Amino acid sequence: MKAIDLKQVVVYFDPKEALRGQHLRSWFVERAGTPRARLRIALEAQREPQKILFVGHRGTGKSTELNRLAEEIQGSFHTIGFDALTVTGRSTMRYEDLMLALSTQITRHCIDQNLIGRPATDPLREGWQSLADWWREKVAGFSLGKPGEVNTMASLSTLLGEIEVGVSQSAFTREQLNAFVDREMPELIRRLNWVIGEAEKHLNPKRLLLVVEGLDKVDLDAARHIFRDHAPTILAPHAAMIYTFPLALRYSDDYQTVLSAFNDDKFLSNLSLRHVNSDDDPEGRRALRQIVLSRMESNLVAEDALEQMVMASGGIAVQLVKLVNSAAIYALERSAHATSIELADVRNAIKDLRRELAANLTLTEWRLLKRRHIDRLLSNEAEIQQLLYKGALIEYSNDVQWCDVHPALWGLLDYYVEGDDGGPTTGDH
Repeated sequence: MKAIDLKQVVVYFDPKEALRGQHLRSWFVERAGTPRARLRIALEAQREPQKILFVGHRGTGKSTELNRLAEEIQGSFHTIGFDALTVTGRSTMRYEDLMLALSTQITRHCIDQNLIGRPATDPLREGWQSLADWWREKVAGFSLGKPGEVNTMASLSTLLGEIEVGVSQSAFTREQLNAFVDREMPELIRRLNWVIGEAEKHLNPKRLLLVVEGLDKVDLDAARHIFRDHAPTILAPHAAMIYTFPLALRYSDDYQTVLSAFNDDKFLSNLSLRHVNSDDDPEGRRALRQIVLSRMESNLVAEDALEQMVMASGGIAVQLVKLVNSAAIYALERSAHATSIELADVRNAIKDLRRELAANLTLTEWRLLKRRHIDRLLSNEAEIQQLLYKGALIEYSNDVQWCDVHPALWGLLDYYVEGDDGGPTTGDH
């Protein structure tokens, strides 16, 4: 299944959609250095639920790799995944937000997928009624006013959805509920683990795997609060868990403290276009080209246009998808009857990406970017972490750990950084 015209290209290259289902099976591109096989071994070999950090740049393809993993281990694990940032709507997320989202998402999934089972036996009926009463009387009654009756599992699922909406849309509701959840955290965890236990009885011999994404995109202070200060709480669910983690904090003094609470960490590196000495990396370039050509017929993009998009992506898969989407729209704007993406369309798409990346950079950060573009040294200073978080600096792992400025910004380095004589510098690469 490939795009056969530019309108289909716009649809098929949606940067906000990770590959799943048939699209995952049709468009997935295997990449060198993926930790997916090691993740699978770690999960399947250990009977104790593993708690794993999954680290990588935003947009490097972590969601797609995790979706592929879920398909590969479906014989031994039932995966429940969600994006915590989307559910909570908060980039300044707190641990209470995360634990509430975990509880509502997992409970709703287990109800909707019939993993809890029908409450036919007395112990299950009592456990189910206790769960429903707690959510209805303690949580929903506290945060949303007097709730309706919760007589069925379906009605509880609906109520949990209403709680999620209330928290994401109302700061007042969120603050009230967070204070309540903080006080009631042991009970929240106990109720969640009851649901997990009943689901695993139903799934036996399969186990549950909980995949929590979105935490690699939250504010760095929020990520420290969650992972460093509240690791025991977020790891309390009695199931295997994978958390996505901000790359920037991998280069912080807090990382070893965070890692000590987890069983392991796995790192998904960016696809590299070159080595640290500037020699081409043909394997990375091949994979990036294949990401494009697996979704569209080759006649829909000029060769020089494709090469320019690959280079401008910096090896970040989602940004390559975004560039193709944007370039296709520019091509259709140029002519409603356009049949291919041309170099001029790509240049317009790159300008948009450049504006987006440059919008929140300070002059001090531009000067630091200039130095890293010259020496390519990767270190753990707070300023480097912030540039990694902003996406202006990209980390690579095909040699030693090294970094470079995002290629879309190269043309602006000399504009923002002055030489010793006060005038613009000359380019170094």
